[in-house]
Amino acid sequence: MSGRKTAHKILTPITFLIVLAALGCGTYSPVAPSQEMLLPGIEDPNFVRLLPASDKISDLEIQTTMVATKVVSAAEGGVVSNGYFSLYFPPGALAEDTEITIEMPRYPEAVVRLGPHGIEFNKKVTLSLPLGVVETEADNHNVLWYNEESELWDYIGSYIENGALKAKLEHFSEYGDCPHRAAILP
Repeated sequence: MSGRKTAHKILTPITFLIVLAALGCGTYSPVAPSQEMLLPGIEDPNFVRLLPASDKISDLEIQTTMVATKVVSAAEGGVVSNGYFSLYFPPGALAEDTEITIEMPRYPEAVVRLGPHGIEFNKKVTLSLPLGVVETEADNHNVLWYNEESELWDYIGSYIENGALKAKLEHFSEYGDCPHRAAILP
């Protein structure tokens, strides 16, 4: 009888573990692998929070930025958007397929840094910002370009179309809607 008790003591936990393993691999199990197509480790790729490298930096100095990156076809053109600012590339605007980046380095200020920095276009690219997401006390909206040589913001010309502030760009740099006066609504 003791051999039977020993076998029972060994087989019971093994059977229990096999049943748990079989249930854990089922489609409807909370521990089953997800069947959704997600980027590994990224739930919302549009939002990135940059954390300081030093613990001596205060919470006020933590920078929040909205970033979007996409490869745009030179032949077909395309659109890149970070949920606020959008770029519209006509076919032939780029000399080659290029990874385009939209970054808001001073969010919630309505300022955008476009990359690759300094790239020039064969055809003008349209920068667009819906006015519904902009909070400002200014009576009008103007797209300005940060001129690194003069260290001043220069007016580049802009227009409002379909409820969005738009400007035609010849190159990438840092742009904004009346920088330091307009903010993006959360």
